[in-house]
Amino acid sequence: MKNTKKSFHFAVFSSVLLIVFTILGQTVRTAANTINDITAYFITLFFISIFFGAIFSVLSFKEPFHWKKYVGIGINFFFLVMTSLALIGNLKDVVEAFS
Repeated sequence: MKNTKKSFHFAVFSSVLLIVFTILGQTVRTAANTINDITAYFITLFFISIFFGAIFSVLSFKEPFHWKKYVGIGINFFFLVMTSLALIGNLKDVVEAFS
């Protein structure tokens, strides 16, 4: 049950971070404010929380049934797949730009 709770907490934390840096990304950016830095820190924390959430989701496979287990697995792996696809797409664009 320990890994199930951690997986669920990382899923919720990742969702909140996604909402926060999406809202910050829509604000007006000027050279006078540090919104860019704050957004970058939230995105980095989002990547780290996705990574740890996926690890705890895998570790929770053998634990007994609980609804938090399946919610955590679903959200964490959805974020992991979407982030992986975005990174692959960005790397593909970089390779094409330098070809």
